[in-house]
Amino acid sequence: HHSFITPSFKLSYYNEYKSYLRMDAKSISQLRVFVGALKADPSLLHNPDISFFKEYLESLGATIPPPPAKEEPEPAQPEPAQPKPEAAQPEPEPMEESSEEEDEVVELDNTGVIDEVDELLDISMGDEGKQPSDEDMEKSSELRGSAMCAMSEGNAEEALKLFTEAIELNPHAAALFAKRAQYFVRVKKPANAIRDADKALSLNPDNSLAHKSRGKALRLQGKWEESMLALSAGQKIDYDDDTQELLNTIVKPNAEKLRQARLKRESKQREKDHKAKLERVRRAKEEQQKAYEAQKARDKAEREMGGGMPGGMSGGMPGGMGGIFDDPEIATLLQDPEVVQAMAAIQQNPAAMMQYMNNPKVMKIVQKLQGKFGGGMPGGMGGMGGMPGGMGGMPGGMPGGMPGGMGGMPGGMPGGMPGGMGGMPGSTPGGMAGSPPSTNNTNNNPPPQPPRFSSCDDVD
Repeated sequence: HHSFITPSFKLSYYNEYKSYLRMDAKSISQLRVFVGALKADPSLLHNPDISFFKEYLESLGATIPPPPAKEEPEPAQPEPAQPKPEAAQPEPEPMEESSEEEDEVVELDNTGVIDEVDELLDISMGDEGKQPSDEDMEKSSELRGSAMCAMSEGNAEEALKLFTEAIELNPHAAALFAKRAQYFVRVKKPANAIRDADKALSLNPDNSLAHKSRGKALRLQGKWEESMLALSAGQKIDYDDDTQELLNTIVKPNAEKLRQARLKRESKQREKDHKAKLERVRRAKEEQQKAYEAQKARDKAEREMGGGMPGGMSGGMPGGMGGIFDDPEIATLLQDPEVVQAMAAIQQNPAAMMQYMNNPKVMKIVQKLQGKFGGGMPGGMGGMGGMPGGMGGMPGGMPGGMPGGMGGMPGGMPGGMPGGMGGMPGSTPGGMAGSPPSTNNTNNNPPPQPPRFSSCDDVD
């Protein structure tokens, strides 16, 4: 029942099928690339888009590598900031020193320095307008003695109360404020001690206890240089060994370290300021040099333009060339070497302007110059000289040539066109010689006479 499937039919069908499956060169090349990619990375076979190809390979008994294990995505790392393209700068700025160098850390002995900041207490500073009586001063002295006893016994609150009552009775006694400042140093309240010490010194600048109490309070705050000055001032008034030992062992060494570091910073700052000043001077000189070179180029162009054009611009341009350089466009054009060369060529030979008719830059400046001087080049561009002697007569006509030639063009090329064009002999005066007589005589003019040829008999 398959008798219709003949061998010839099979062959024909097979050939058609092969023709259908035939791949062009481009497809083969793409297939080659695809196979190469699979060789490099077999995991591509697990792509769902080509699952059919994977199934085909498996049907042929091919071993497909297992899919790669899924890796947990790493947290996105911020991309490093790409440096922005720097704008063109005339000169790089001088590099500044790092803040670490400028803020150099100084190692200090901070023994006894308190970290917490004490607040000023709301205590009485006495009434400055009060005039104490003898009884007030006597009572104030008794309270001061009691306060000192309480302080030596460690009763701080009682000592502060008694000192304050004594100050209220006699607010003009520097010793009372100095004693209360000494009390505040012992209880480590430097801000209050400095306030009372300053008050005592305003009443008596030579109170040594006030100077020393102030110096010790500043030491508690870690202000070594100020502390050294205050303690030294107290020592000059009333020397004592304990204060001197404090100065020599802690305060002065720290103050000297800070002084040296400060001098170093100041030296660096002066050097930095000096370099900045030199840089400013250098840039200013560069700007001046650039301005000088630009002015020099303009002056050179002005001299070249102002030398006079032969035959017409002798003696320079009327009114001077300075005015035209006020026009920024002309000044810019004259910076172009091509324009300067062209203008120099035109000065040497005005007829050379014809070479630059198609040069927009050259014609632009020519138009500008014409506009500056109301049409035409200032002073007039000399006319082109006539053809001396004229052109020799053509046989049968145009004897005598063009006498006088073409003069200069008026309004810029003085001289006009003298002489005009010579007559052309022939039937009509000035006409072309040898013209045949016209047969169309519509104006009833007499017919033209035959031409008369010159001969030796005509010569006088």
